[in-house]
Amino acid sequence: MRAPRRGSGLSDAATATLESVLTACTVVLLLASLGGLAALISGLHVGLRVGDIVVFRPAAGLASSTPVTAAYANAGLLPDGSKVVCTLDPAVMARDGGSLTVERKSLVKPIYGVHWAGGQTSSDTSSCGRAADLTLSRMDLQSLVTAVGGFTFDSRGNVL
Repeated sequence: MRAPRRGSGLSDAATATLESVLTACTVVLLLASLGGLAALISGLHVGLRVGDIVVFRPAAGLASSTPVTAAYANAGLLPDGSKVVCTLDPAVMARDGGSLTVERKSLVKPIYGVHWAGGQTSSDTSSCGRAADLTLSRMDLQSLVTAVGGFTFDSRGNVL
């Protein structure tokens, strides 16, 4: 037998109902929070999909951006174990025009395989050339995307 509650003014049935409603509200809030967190995490990678194209147009103005370093995707390692790299300078890339196509995306690391086609990528000997398969970090790729003002085409070929 339960001891009578003093001052609550609620019957046992009303108290049980209130506790059930509060528990249900707590569960709903937790599930909504988890769903929001999952959407946030998946939304971080929405802009970087296989098939997206970043276009460097000669006539387009670029946001100021510093050059980034990319590794050649199919090159071996140097004797010291480092990768063979080249420089992507958005200002130089836009001068003659060209495009970066996202061809691969690592599921484990934020690394992207891209293909460059166009003019030189740098004004010095570190240029990647007129065509190259490269590996870029997500941050470096995002830096190049930001320099041109965003993706020009999405993975389905739609103009953005």
